[in-house]
Amino acid sequence: MSVKIRNLQTKVIKEKDGTYAIACSALGVYSVGKTLKEAKKSFEQALDLHLSVLRERAVKEIEAVAV
Repeated sequence: MSVKIRNLQTKVIKEKDGTYAIACSALGVYSVGKTLKEAKKSFEQALDLHLSVLRERAVKEIEAVAV
């Protein structure tokens, strides 16, 4: 089993129309919002969902190996 840890960069982008986008390309997590606060909240929700899926997959893989 291997664990790879690296620095992750998250970019906050102010669009021309005044909305915000937040991106973490390394994890494939993106969000948008009319305000920065809204974009941050959306990003947190997207990140939580993404990590829960990764956690679920990891648990299934560990259970498969343990059998």
